[in-house]
Amino acid sequence: MRRHPIAIAITSLLLTSTALAKDAVVTTPDDQKSLAITIYNSNLALVKDQREVSLPKGEFALELAGVSAQIKPETALLRNTKAEGAITVLEQNFDFDLLTPAKLLDKSVGKTLALIKTHPESGEQTSHKAKILATNAGVVAEVDGKIMTNPEGQYVFDSLPDNLRAAPTLTTQVANSRSGKTDLELSYLTNGLSWKADYVAELTDNTLALASWVTLNNHSQVDYNNATVQLVAGDVNQVQERPEMHAMAVMRAKHDVLQEGAAVENIGEYKLYTLPRKTTIANAQTKQVALFNASGVKVKEHLIFEWAPIGRYTQQSTLEDRSKARVELAMTNDKAHNLGLAMPKGIVRVYQKDSQGRAQFIGEDRLEHTAEGEKIKLNLGSSFDVSATRTQTAFKHLPKLGNHNRTNTAYNIEINNAKDKPVTVLLREQFADEWEMGNASEPYKKLNASTVQWELTIPAKSKKTLSFDATVKY
Repeated sequence: MRRHPIAIAITSLLLTSTALAKDAVVTTPDDQKSLAITIYNSNLALVKDQREVSLPKGEFALELAGVSAQIKPETALLRNTKAEGAITVLEQNFDFDLLTPAKLLDKSVGKTLALIKTHPESGEQTSHKAKILATNAGVVAEVDGKIMTNPEGQYVFDSLPDNLRAAPTLTTQVANSRSGKTDLELSYLTNGLSWKADYVAELTDNTLALASWVTLNNHSQVDYNNATVQLVAGDVNQVQERPEMHAMAVMRAKHDVLQEGAAVENIGEYKLYTLPRKTTIANAQTKQVALFNASGVKVKEHLIFEWAPIGRYTQQSTLEDRSKARVELAMTNDKAHNLGLAMPKGIVRVYQKDSQGRAQFIGEDRLEHTAEGEKIKLNLGSSFDVSATRTQTAFKHLPKLGNHNRTNTAYNIEINNAKDKPVTVLLREQFADEWEMGNASEPYKKLNASTVQWELTIPAKSKKTLSFDATVKY
């Protein structure tokens, strides 16, 4: 069988992972007693990694393998949880140059290695001296006095280069006042972990069945096994530094359904969600877990028409302005409406069953962080059957009143309902300047200083016309 030209063989003479540095104490994820991760919305996480380790007394090197490849080393804090103050960190280094065949060759430039070649027919192996000259876009080596590119065979290494690790490693120089087995906790901030919320809602008449999912993303190049996971919702301020480039692995998806809802508590000005059971987040994995469920949520569907604000120069150049009604779902996040939850920001996707009982997608909108008691409005799209045609019927300049110039404008709005049932629509007009309503064919409500609203019921297969005029002062 033809071998890859830069296949690598590591002989038994290589040091084991527990002896990457002489006289160093090495701890790996196999020593973990507990692991807790607090993940923020903004590609940031706090890792608390507790391990049981046997330590000598005195000053020595302690290597903590299996930390995140995107650790912020300046945030690392190592402590002895059984004897506070027993261990002091004197120096630390983060070794993220990982052990790969390419890296082994990179570190061997200028050195002579043994190159083992295998005869394709007899299987006989022969050893050749190969001096590595360069590893730029391939291997250039001097083999038995000849310059060759990507020579076939297996390179043999007698030792591992310094600072080349099988896994991202935090190397510390510590002073320890007590010997024996103890518990160490390493906490640090890292990039490469993030979460977001997504919502799935099924609309039936005037109620919603609402389910919230959390999507966890891990591209920190390390697995987090059997970890307690907490999520912080809120906009936590971070000082922006120059971003480093990291290789992005292809994510693999996994769904994990949790039967219980997440516990929620306040932490500063944010919300902290604790997932009800431990979970594993593998590297290069997207995992989804259930956050909470709510049923029978009371909602109202609104069909809304809105146009550009009317101002001093608003004179239409077109005869008609035809538009479709915007579909909005409105609800209040309180227990009276069967909700009342701390809802992290995310996308809400709404479904409705058709006549055959199959759920169909009818729209989505982005939800911002929503506290209990706040109102929620979801824009689902535009109505197919309900439309309006707005026509400006007059525009004229009025005599000046004191220091104010004035214009008067008039409109007709014809609403068409093609449905086989009556609908209620909301028509909103906004004003960009000081204004005063004149004649209106239907009663209206002033929503705020610049907006009025009409609420009209349109019978099935019918049309209704609203007319009004207003004076704008400037």
